[in-house]
Amino acid sequence: MAVNLTIVASNRDRLNIKDCLRSEWFLKSIQWQDYKDFELVIADGGSENYEEIKEYFENHEGQIPMRIVQHKIGDAFLRAFLNNFGIRNAKAEYVMTTDVDMLLGKDFVSELMGLVGTKYFVESRTMYWKQPLVNSIYDGKRDLYNNIEDCRRGRIKKRTTAGGCQCTHIKQWEKLSGFDESYIGWGSEDYDLFTRAKKAGLKVRWMGEGLDKIKLFHQPHPRDTKKDLEYQEKNKKLLSKIMGFEANPNGWGGRKD
Repeated sequence: MAVNLTIVASNRDRLNIKDCLRSEWFLKSIQWQDYKDFELVIADGGSENYEEIKEYFENHEGQIPMRIVQHKIGDAFLRAFLNNFGIRNAKAEYVMTTDVDMLLGKDFVSELMGLVGTKYFVESRTMYWKQPLVNSIYDGKRDLYNNIEDCRRGRIKKRTTAGGCQCTHIKQWEKLSGFDESYIGWGSEDYDLFTRAKKAGLKVRWMGEGLDKIKLFHQPHPRDTKKDLEYQEKNKKLLSKIMGFEANPNGWGGRKD
């Protein structure tokens, strides 16, 4: 099935389709999009429930096709690598990367597709929710689908942290050689990509500029703060060493070029 857009989300042991409201709502927000001509690809790093997710996707009857691809990684989470692996497995001409902890307003993808172009790099600001507010959405006290204004309550990070999604044409992903796989864990790999996209001559378009325009939301989740900070400090040092726009000279996303 040909589609115009592939959404890639990296995962390892975070997407729990049976017992986790965070995962349930992420997938729900994918399925409720008013723009339908896209697919979801989960780029999995070796989750214990991989087969369960695969079977669920294969039997799912929603309008948006969903599939999972796997490339096992080591102990450290490698968001950059897994995103690249997902991009390598995309079927569409445009590819967007995001995370399985996100929630998308119902017209997020339609707005995104109104901004894409072969020379554009689309980013989105993200609103970070606190647990009490997200609980009220899970409990049905707030309705993200019908009343997004009632859910726009949280923290919006600065542009210097790039965005909660990155989208461009597949030829531009190939030109950039994807995310720089030198980055470990998560943190700074998105801003590195943002910087290199501009160096490559792409014009950046932003979504969610202003409280009343935010349509991408981050759900809170448990985290290993000590390990995250350790990786992020190492990653920040890599940002100062960006030379050109192309990364991963020996290949990317599990493939040699």
